[in-house]
Amino acid sequence: MRRMYQTEWHGIQFSEFSRLSSRELAGPEFYGAFYREFFKRYRGWEQLSKSWREGKELWARFVLSRAPVRARVLSIGCGLGAVEREIQARRPGLELFIQEVAPAAWRWVSGRFPEDRQLLGGIPGCLPRGLKFDLIYLAAVDYALDDGALAGLLAALRPFLKAGGRCLIISASFDDLPSTLRGRALGAWASTKALAAEMLASSGLRSRGQLWGWSRSREDYRSVMRQAGYQGVEDGFVLPDRRAHYWIAGS
Repeated sequence: MRRMYQTEWHGIQFSEFSRLSSRELAGPEFYGAFYREFFKRYRGWEQLSKSWREGKELWARFVLSRAPVRARVLSIGCGLGAVEREIQARRPGLELFIQEVAPAAWRWVSGRFPEDRQLLGGIPGCLPRGLKFDLIYLAAVDYALDDGALAGLLAALRPFLKAGGRCLIISASFDDLPSTLRGRALGAWASTKALAAEMLASSGLRSRGQLWGWSRSREDYRSVMRQAGYQGVEDGFVLPDRRAHYWIAGS
């Protein structure tokens, strides 16, 4: 697990609305302020970058490939709801629920879902008792949680799976560890640079930007799934010939 830092998102500089911290993770207050700025700047999906939208469409198709035809599906931390919008368009009959801790990002999608399928709050508190799902997925949510928090969330979700149900993580922050000698050498150099940057940030000489979360290797993900009690774990890449979009699932 390695720390990640960021200074902007969707072209919005964090320094425009928040004081950046390289030590404290961005929380609900930060995201609330971000989305206020976001909706001032963007009025609809078509204004967002084509590559970002295509990535969400790719994830939606992959989620649907993992879901039974008449499934009950839960999206954890759906954010803007781009993946969910695409899923709904492609399979209108799917029983799709969305969850978020704060609803600030839901402006474009809240009207598309019945109120009883919009679950607001922490897990497992916001999930209705007795409701179980064929598939629970987390798309680009894992980066914002350290190993303990991610394992805890996954463990809390497991009782809400139907028999044979699966929990799926799709990651946009996969740490693709090098396997060649040259790759390992470059990786060691990058680690040295990151350590130097961390020392400069600690001394106040340089800002690394906002602590954004963590990237993980394949073994990191598999370890978290084991800690959470999942079995039958399988993983891979959404596009087998590209390693940008990693997934892992278990029951």
